[in-house]
Amino acid sequence: MMSDGAGPLQVIVIVNPNAKKGRAPQIAQKIVRLWNRWGWRCELKVPKTPQELGDEAHRAVERSPDAVFVVGGDGTVHHALPALSFSPVPLGILPCGRGNDLVRALGLPTEPSRMAGALRSFSVRNIDVGSINGRLFCGIVTCGLDSDVADFAHRHRHIPGGWLGYFSAALFLLARFRFPTVSVCADGWHFEGPVTVCATANCPAYGGGLWIAPTAQLDDGLLNVCLVRKTSKVRILCLLPTLFWGGHINEPEVTILPAERVSLSSPSPLPLFADGEPVGVTPAEITIHRSALRVVTPRAGDK
Repeated sequence: MMSDGAGPLQVIVIVNPNAKKGRAPQIAQKIVRLWNRWGWRCELKVPKTPQELGDEAHRAVERSPDAVFVVGGDGTVHHALPALSFSPVPLGILPCGRGNDLVRALGLPTEPSRMAGALRSFSVRNIDVGSINGRLFCGIVTCGLDSDVADFAHRHRHIPGGWLGYFSAALFLLARFRFPTVSVCADGWHFEGPVTVCATANCPAYGGGLWIAPTAQLDDGLLNVCLVRKTSKVRILCLLPTLFWGGHINEPEVTILPAERVSLSSPSPLPLFADGEPVGVTPAEITIHRSALRVVTPRAGDK
């Protein structure tokens, strides 16, 4: 990388203006000033909509910079994926979202200024990317109660970020939750029946550190399907706290199975979310693309 001293680093920084409750542009400006003092050559872009963010990322990749950084959360990364995936240009993430589960899974700082300060020298890591009906995602496809929670959070941006917001929404929605019937076919196994959750994971956590699929890895070429079968709502309340450490996977209602390809269907269309963003309804075909995304990480010892 040019960060080793071969010349000034050329980076483009794309900001989600709504991240950090509207403070992301100011945070990004401070970081750009820091990097410019280091001798980097930075351009700052502040698109107004997710569509503009995706378009801006495509234009950035066409210019072949040393890296494209996005300032936001998992949803911001989601909208940049079509441009950066299968590209030689690495993606840098300055976390300013409500969950930041991708940077957490990468073992990176979840505070944007700390992340920026650790990048004086950086390396690049290859990770997998999933696709659902052709739409790319990095984290987890949700169906069931967690999809209802994601929809609630997507429509109510004022609720707290992280696990507190997830738990609050889950408790609010649980009383009226109706267990959907799903059919899941994947790599030689099949399940059909009512579920609480059906999560197809490339990343181990969602909701700001809730380990729904703790066995999932970003670079193993596999998805991990977490099925939580229908159970009593009192039992669900008991299972929810175990998401903090992934203890639910040892409970009888829960099964986690690996797969490269997953077919998901239901008697009536069910809403699906990935990286906290709406991605359509069932039926869905979900696949994994090995090493499809290059991600900027600090060199060992710099985090």
